[in-house]
Amino acid sequence: MIVTGKGGVGKTSLAAALALLSARRGSRTVLVTFDREDTDHSIFGVRLKYQPKEVHERLAVSRVDAFEAVREYVRRKMPFSSLYEGFFEGRVFRVFAAATPGFEELMCLGKLYDLAMGSGFDRVIFDAPSSGHVKILLGVPDATLKVVQVGPLNHNARKIQHLLWDADKTRIIVAAVPEEMAIREALELACYCRDERRMAVGPLILNQVVRKRFSSAEMELLTGMDTPSEVLRAAIGAAQSEYQLASVQDQARQGMTPWPDVLEVPRILPDEESDGGSSRTLIDEMADPLRILFGNPS
Repeated sequence: MIVTGKGGVGKTSLAAALALLSARRGSRTVLVTFDREDTDHSIFGVRLKYQPKEVHERLAVSRVDAFEAVREYVRRKMPFSSLYEGFFEGRVFRVFAAATPGFEELMCLGKLYDLAMGSGFDRVIFDAPSSGHVKILLGVPDATLKVVQVGPLNHNARKIQHLLWDADKTRIIVAAVPEEMAIREALELACYCRDERRMAVGPLILNQVVRKRFSSAEMELLTGMDTPSEVLRAAIGAAQSEYQLASVQDQARQGMTPWPDVLEVPRILPDEESDGGSSRTLIDEMADPLRILFGNPS
């Protein structure tokens, strides 16, 4: 499952929630991020390494790294691989990699392929780059096949391409928030993946949806209330703000009409009394509306 979308739509949180839900449903799952350096995962708080690290029962996290992927490939495929270790650390190789269009993306896709097809994990959830970068990423196998006609690069690019095309094994999930520009960009990306990259797409996830708690008539009554209570006036003000936001979102959500499969995830506010609004708590709550993606429990 490749989770992507415009920056700021909660893509990382959604990917983490999907991974946690997958693991709880009994699938050995790895959540992979596209980080070039060892950093702490923003949700699970562990140091991201190239090798998957378990953070929950049946759930591991890792990051993809082009240079580590090349090293791993050479160790598996080439005799006397230890002789090449110094070369990969050197400046020449890094300059070559930086100057070769699509090299890093192809190596990272190759690692994802290995995780999906031969690592013992039942499911790979890829917290992919945002919209613009993911288009480049998904187009790399096709571009490689057009340029490289034979050899290992051609062979690997073809394997990756077939996995991306396989609707039974790979799905793109595009996330957005209920804002006009975010929805437009999500629809453009979803159509690109479906029509140009020939991939299975869906559903589109609309994150941080605010529901109306009051009817328009009820809001008029609340607005017209004259009360000496500061607490009540503050509560009415908060209700007005939320109603206005929900109204704006309702209008923006009309733009989702062209896409047949949309899953809405409500806005979840942190509980101030629970560890300062723990990210793990939020992920637990986000997982509930995402259950439909995995069908009935086995």
